[in-house]
Order: sequence, then structure tokens, then C-alpha cells
Amino acid sequence: RLRLVFGRVLTAAIALRRAGHTLRGFAMSSVPAGSCAVVAGNAETHEELRACKIGGCCGRNTPLLPAEDVAARMPAIPRWALSGDGKAISTRFVARDWKAAMGFFNAVSDVAEEEGHHPDLHLENWREVRVSLSTHAIGGLSLPDLVIAAKIDNIEVAYSAKWLKSAEAAAYAKDASHHASDTAGARAAAEAASGPARGSESVT
Repeated sequence: RLRLVFGRVLTAAIALRRAGHTLRGFAMSSVPAGSCAVVAGNAETHEELRACKIGGCCGRNTPLLPAEDVAARMPAIPRWALSGDGKAISTRFVARDWKAAMGFFNAVSDVAEEEGHHPDLHLENWREVRVSLSTHAIGGLSLPDLVIAAKIDNIEVAYSAKWLKSAEAAAYAKDASHHASDTAGARAAAEAASGPARGSESVT
């Protein structure tokens, strides 16, 4: 019976966790006026961010995106990390070779020029790439930063095979950790719902 209860609670817990990512979008505040020339939907998903058009609307009059709205949209661009102070996002990888790194930079340049918003590009050890995004004129993150990030994600890159393998392993480990967290939370909920196990009852 306990196993059946645990199974049902586990299923419900995972469903609620997944629904939470979706439902957050409905509670998310509207996009600040003047963020982009064209805003797709609520600029919440990766597809919506890619479909937005900045149209050169990026400068000292660009509104900051509230911290909670930045955090809510980060799952849409999982390759990017938020800085400790919350003022920038960045991504990094190792290209297959110099030519692949330069090809990526040229493709990013095309996107940046078309949209009118430019990231900071860094190259070390001839193929280690790092890209940072922040709206410097306002000292923080705006919607255009997330839009450019999503568009950059769409660029094809020839990665280092060794780096790609390690990146895939890290992503698998992260997913496994989330699964373990879901399972532990569901187990605790099942135990709370069914009372203490026989072996753990206290004797007075």
C-alpha cells in the first residue's frame, strides 16, 4: 500500500514541478514597454525570444528587466549562466579549431548588426570561446540581452569533440540530480502522508 501511495505522490510531484515551469509564464509580469521593436508572445520561451525583433531599441532608454523576470526566463536559454550580481549572462565552449571559432564570431556579428545589440566576444587559447551579454548603458540586463542569447543559440557551431562529450556528461548529471531531487521530495511527501514507517515508530 505504501508503495502505491509513493508511486502516486511521485507522479503528482513531478507533474507539479513541470507544471510550475509552465504556470510561471502566466504569473510573469508583462514585458516592459520599449524593450524591443517587436515582442513575440510574452517573450518567455526560447522560440518567442528568437522571434522578437530588437530593431536597434537598445540604449540608455531601454528598460531593465526585473530580476524575477530574468530568472523566470533563464530556463528558456539553458546554455547561458547568470552572473553573481545578476547584471549579465554568459556562455562558453571550446570550438573544434580556430576556423570554427572565427566562423562563430562572424555569425554572431551578423546577428548583432541585424538586431542592433552587440555582445562581448572573448577568445582564449585560440579556440576557447566566451560570450557575455549585458546592456551596458543601463548597467544590467534587458530583454534584448535574452533575445540575442536565444538567437546566438541558433547558430551552428563545430565544437571540440572532447569538450562536447564533457558538456553532454555535465548536462546528464544535472538532469540526474534534478530527478533525484524530485524522487527525494516525493518520498518525503509519501512518508508524511502515510505516517511513520513501522520500524521508525518511537517507543515510550
